[in-house]
Amino acid sequence: MDQPIPKTQHVAEHLANERTILAWVRTSIAVMTFGVALNRFSLFLLEFHRTPASEQAVNRHGETVGIGLIALGVLIMLGASWHYLHVARTIEANTYRPRHFMIIGVAFAVVAIGGTALVLLFAS
Repeated sequence: MDQPIPKTQHVAEHLANERTILAWVRTSIAVMTFGVALNRFSLFLLEFHRTPASEQAVNRHGETVGIGLIALGVLIMLGASWHYLHVARTIEANTYRPRHFMIIGVAFAVVAIGGTALVLLFAS
């Protein structure tokens, strides 16, 4: 006879944890994609317009912000992976307590890079 499969005590919590990391993966991909687009677009403007050296500095700042967004996307993915593993362990140990540092940290980083991009746009 077939034996019933034992059910994990915290299936719903683990599934929610998986949905959360998938949302972080999508966010990370979006941030990195925006960084690549910004980086490539600034290079396109340099080549397309053959801009003088004084205007190239503004486009190079756009390239730097793009690279910063790519790095932020990688950091978001690393943090999300660490958070997923931490939450999975604490769910199993029945000791889960929410931490707000990651969300506040990512929000601060996005605001800082977005603010830098905004300043650079108005400076040009």
